[in-house]
Amino acid sequence: MVVFSNAKEPGTLTKIDINLAKMSSTMVYAQVYQMVTDPSKFVGKRIKMKGVFSTYYDEETKRRFFGCVIADALACCSQGLAFELLKPRKYPEQYPAESNPITIEGDFDYEKDEEAGGFPIIRNAIMRND
Repeated sequence: MVVFSNAKEPGTLTKIDINLAKMSSTMVYAQVYQMVTDPSKFVGKRIKMKGVFSTYYDEETKRRFFGCVIADALACCSQGLAFELLKPRKYPEQYPAESNPITIEGDFDYEKDEEAGGFPIIRNAIMRND
């Protein structure tokens, strides 16, 4: 079955390229690890994932980051991806509490950072509180 969702262009539909929500925790960990270590292979892919909500405020850049974090099968190690919502919400009123379960769906991208090199991020994301 092909799953369709909102896409980069409003009014168009696109399929989910990588559905982490349907994978075992071990497979999710491995897949996210690949996305983090070799992001160029995934840029432009539509991603769906389930995890817990996380947020971080960077004092240096004065920027708040939102993330979806997934623990591995032993719950000892976690992987996560930052995301930006398609329709911004007001923080903290319109966001879940830290560590609450969420599902996000969006377009994989890589944001270049002059100092740290860069990081993967899910853009045009839709977030559901689970």
